[in-house]
Amino acid sequence: MAPAPSSPPPRTSGDTSGDTSEYETLSGLLPTYRTPVVIILLGIMVSLMVFFATLVGQTRDKERDFRNYAMSRASELGGSMSSLDVGLRQLTASIGSGLSPQDAIGIFRSAEAARLIPVIRDMGIVENGELADSLSPEIGRQASREITALMAREEASDQPVVLPLTDEDGRYSRFALVQTLPDRPTGRAYVVSDFDAMLAGPIGPVDPLWVIFNIDDRAPTYALAEASDLQMASSHADMDISSALESVPFLVRWTALAPYSSIRATLLPRRSFLMQVGALPWVVLLSSLFATVTIGAISLKDARRADEVRREVIRKTAELSRSNAIIAAKNAELDRFASHASHDLQAPLRAMKGISSILVGRELDLDERSRDMLERINRGADRAQRLVQDLLTYTRAERKEARVERIEPAEIRSEIEELLGAVVSETAANLDWALDGPVHADRFLLIRMFQNLIANAIKYRRDAPPHIAITSRRDSEHVLISVTDNGIGIDEKHFKRIFEVFERLHGGDTYEGTGIGLALCQRAAELHGGDISVTSTPGEGSCFTVRLPASLASRGDDGPDHAPPRQVSNDR
Repeated sequence: MAPAPSSPPPRTSGDTSGDTSEYETLSGLLPTYRTPVVIILLGIMVSLMVFFATLVGQTRDKERDFRNYAMSRASELGGSMSSLDVGLRQLTASIGSGLSPQDAIGIFRSAEAARLIPVIRDMGIVENGELADSLSPEIGRQASREITALMAREEASDQPVVLPLTDEDGRYSRFALVQTLPDRPTGRAYVVSDFDAMLAGPIGPVDPLWVIFNIDDRAPTYALAEASDLQMASSHADMDISSALESVPFLVRWTALAPYSSIRATLLPRRSFLMQVGALPWVVLLSSLFATVTIGAISLKDARRADEVRREVIRKTAELSRSNAIIAAKNAELDRFASHASHDLQAPLRAMKGISSILVGRELDLDERSRDMLERINRGADRAQRLVQDLLTYTRAERKEARVERIEPAEIRSEIEELLGAVVSETAANLDWALDGPVHADRFLLIRMFQNLIANAIKYRRDAPPHIAITSRRDSEHVLISVTDNGIGIDEKHFKRIFEVFERLHGGDTYEGTGIGLALCQRAAELHGGDISVTSTPGEGSCFTVRLPASLASRGDDGPDHAPPRQVSNDR
């Protein structure tokens, strides 16, 4: 019977070979390169955080350096105020000792010419609203006017008074310390200075700070300021001092000691000082970015390799799905072919056996040779029919799925006695069952395995009645099932050969058989993930041991419907 033409293998749902369109879009690339992208982004974030942390550390160092320097500058301001106070007291004392204003100023003019008191810009005496004498007539006239106005609005006091003065630009950068002369209520001694003169020149090329001065309620002014400190981002030429005070990150405030506490100063860092950044933050940033780029490149390379492996796995999976579909279709086709072939082959055999049996049963007048030929035809038909049946059983075992279930020892014994009861009785065989517990296996395959092993033990017997021991034992990983007999035994050189299909050690005239039974046992053990072996001594007997995985028990406890099938192709 010719097999039906096979249909083309169906396209399975897992067939995604060539379907790489998902990798050509952003949504397809994102899962692949998510890890390297995250690593690079995190690396950049960490690099920036370390960079800014280093900047903050440098800012703190700058603040510490600025405060130390500002405190030294504040000490200079205190020293300058002390010098002015000493000069004023000396001038007042000289007038009190009886010197005329001209003589007293002459003494200080000599000292001022020698720059012994550099902070003093002018000093002089004002009496009755008139300038008696001074070091600088121009500054003296200005001071005289302010002192006269002060005398008009305030009464004389024993304590020195701070009097704000304007410079050539109209800024309150000058001031006068005014003291009433002893025993002269209408006379005043004064000393004039300005804020720039109170501060010495910078140690380096640029002073790291500038100063905002303020006297009482007068507008604040500045000293040591450069154009960059005075310029704003707006169109105004002079910066708003209040904005400057709010914009600097740190500052130091100073107030003169009494009785000159109306003079206050605020020391601020220059913009050029704040903008100085050392090399360390940039080194840290570049090193961190380099490490990020290096790690990102390695991660991208690994991601690309993983993507290639993933694509290859998808392609191989698709190929395997197609192969499985083809195998399933071929197995189904072979199953149909085997069933039809078995039926078609057994039909003429049954007819031939039936005719020969009828001829023998009618007791026709046949000679001995003809009767022997009819009996041979009968035996040949029986042998051919068993061969076809065994081939069909082996073919089905090749494609069978091992569905594991729990089989009790009593069930195994019952089925074997039903299958082999006649031959056991005929040969007076003794079956000694000693299974130590239930067996987890495919029922059909296990029963066929016991049937073939016990049938072979009975078939290949010696003259003594067969004694067959069926035992089982367990270890941590396997269940060992043994069938031991007292038969004719097997030579060790044939141990592998006997498990081959159609391999027989004896002729059909001596022992009937098809050479498929042990091959079927081996295949059944393999479908369970186990194996079969034999030990034997010729003339004493043989022991066949089937080793099954102990893990089958967990599959069998879930029931046969939950056991994952083991599909096997019949291509060997």
